[in-house]
Amino acid sequence: MVSSGLPADFSNMKEMIGGCCVCSDERGWAENPLVYCDGHGCNVAVHQACYGIVQVPTGPWFCRKCESQERAARVKCELCPHKDGALKRTDNCGWAHVVCALYIPEVQFANVTTMEPIVLQYVPHERFNKTCYICEEQGRESKAATGACMTCNKHGCRQAFHVTCAQLAGLLCEEEGSEADNVKYCGYCKYHFGKLVSAKKFTKETVRNLKKKEKSKVATML
Repeated sequence: MVSSGLPADFSNMKEMIGGCCVCSDERGWAENPLVYCDGHGCNVAVHQACYGIVQVPTGPWFCRKCESQERAARVKCELCPHKDGALKRTDNCGWAHVVCALYIPEVQFANVTTMEPIVLQYVPHERFNKTCYICEEQGRESKAATGACMTCNKHGCRQAFHVTCAQLAGLLCEEEGSEADNVKYCGYCKYHFGKLVSAKKFTKETVRNLKKKEKSKVATML
């Protein structure tokens, strides 16, 4: 099922609730629509570009997990403890979330257009030895050491966490990258994310106040 953000009729509205499993944006565009999996009980929704869908389907569409018809119990991400979401095959015949692949720096896509298979062979063992502090905070100690972790983007911070745990907590970011990479996928621990948000709010408020003062000066001069 496809949504460009403008459903043809209200009868489809209920089925089209939910944002992209990769970027979390709920909007869809004509050039990059949200595509919903038609698999039984599946709640996967992805943008065409976020999941590497070369051609938008005109009929039913199934995510790779549903398409494989593999038993649900056997399908689990090799990079995190979460089973739901938009997954694709890995180079070792396993599974991984597309969002995990994007945010773990050493992970690659064998085909960048179709974004599959997900290549895990370059991920250093150190990432698999880290524990997710979000899992530990939420009482999921048994899951904390599962998979691989990314680290806080703040220089010097050693907090590590699963990509999907950070996604659920709203801690993932897309920042301006180098000339070679247009986007840098990164995340912050809760503390540094809060500091980052506060700094941005402070900057915006400062600019707003300066503009008000400037307008006030002009009005006085007139």
